[in-house]
Amino acid sequence: MKMKNANDMKRFVVLFSGLFILGLYSFVSNEENEKDRLLKKVKAYADAMIEKGRDNYGDLQSPLFAAALDRSGMTLGSTESFGEIQGVRKSDRSLGGANPQEDRSLYAILYQLTDITAEEKYAREADKSLKYFFDHCQSPETGLMAWGEHLFWDFRSESVGGTDMHEINGEWPFWDQCYRLAPEESWRFALGLWDNQIDSKETGDYSRHARWSSRETYQGFEFPRYAGQMISTWTDAYVREENKGKSRRGDLINAISTVLVRMEENSKIAASGYLIAGRAEQGDHINVVWLNNNLEMARCLWDAADKIKFLDENLATRMEKLAIQQDMDFHRTDHYIAEGGGFSVTLHAKTGEPRQRSMNIPYTAVWATGYGYSTHADLANLLYSRYLQLKENHPQLADKYKTLIVAAAEQYLAASPDENELQKPDAFAKVVELMINTYQLTGEEKFFKRAKYFAWLGIDLFLSDGTPLPKASNQHNHYEAITGGPDFMYALLELYKQY
Repeated sequence: MKMKNANDMKRFVVLFSGLFILGLYSFVSNEENEKDRLLKKVKAYADAMIEKGRDNYGDLQSPLFAAALDRSGMTLGSTESFGEIQGVRKSDRSLGGANPQEDRSLYAILYQLTDITAEEKYAREADKSLKYFFDHCQSPETGLMAWGEHLFWDFRSESVGGTDMHEINGEWPFWDQCYRLAPEESWRFALGLWDNQIDSKETGDYSRHARWSSRETYQGFEFPRYAGQMISTWTDAYVREENKGKSRRGDLINAISTVLVRMEENSKIAASGYLIAGRAEQGDHINVVWLNNNLEMARCLWDAADKIKFLDENLATRMEKLAIQQDMDFHRTDHYIAEGGGFSVTLHAKTGEPRQRSMNIPYTAVWATGYGYSTHADLANLLYSRYLQLKENHPQLADKYKTLIVAAAEQYLAASPDENELQKPDAFAKVVELMINTYQLTGEEKFFKRAKYFAWLGIDLFLSDGTPLPKASNQHNHYEAITGGPDFMYALLELYKQY
């Protein structure tokens, strides 16, 4: 473009400046609009669950949240009406009732929405539900809760539903709220894990399974992640009691030490030096190593050690030592994530080499839907948790994790799921979380952009019809917490907070 005189130049500068400002305004407006839309979707989900997703069934209605619902009528359904879901065992589904462990992300959303919006109703409704659950859904015989992998609270029968087998399904993050709302019931649960989940108080032998309704325990399936999650619960309970000066059931310190010893001993059994899955010959668990399971134990032990250090420094040091051993084991394993492969997760205990089992593949995958399978994102998010725990006092170990996390995230910069295949909200939740974590690690905008890409792709797949509850999958039209609907909505809230 030729400028004939100074006036032409001035007009060009004004025009260019106007277009630039207009473009900048449009970009900022789009960003603000995108951010606002994310919050609206999360709030719509929370509002729908509060208003219509509760226990309106049976003789005794309650503020509990349903773990599975028909999305149009917000009513309960069954296996027949909802259909089976590939990779989800029938015995794990909470159809017809509430399962707060499956709904951890829903409760996190409700508490955080109150912080973000200053609307008290969200935290208030979460409180109501948790108080009712701890007041009414605890076994009077064992103290165990009607939650986890195989149990739920049935709305119609007003009793426990499922297989009567208690199995923890992740660390419970709401003890502060539960001890405020139902202190004795929370305390009884901690005792129940020691009295009625552990088979031998002398050796610490246990199974991930224990009867809910009466004391019936088993041996040899002492999977490490459950050890970490139980030790976390016992430590929290013990420290609370000590801080109050009550010192009730001081043997909880023995519970922590006994199960810790069991894990210390189990890490010396295999010729490879890795911590085994358990001592049971059944299922060949004595010859299996699950590295992701071991790292979850390490994460729990690290936090527990920090809590109990002022009361028992020696015990805390042992926890930290066992946790660090899992880090060292993870890093001495050959991983192929930097070459575009996966993390090694299932090993042969004797040789330390990757191994295939019926329900476990040896490596993580970009996308995986089978029971017992793990994705790059899923494991990388666990590595990020460990990175945060180690970065101050063990920076070299933390930096090794950082390198692996970024390598995993790089694979998702180009990879997208096949929308013709079964896709569940939990996979999208984990990838969005990984992209956010990697953005925080590196400050590189490309990871934040990719977090937005997967968030909106997930919205198109699971929320495109305007119904506030996400679909159980792109091939199922109902809502079900076990496939990660609450986790996906929580990932949207986390993305909103990053703008």
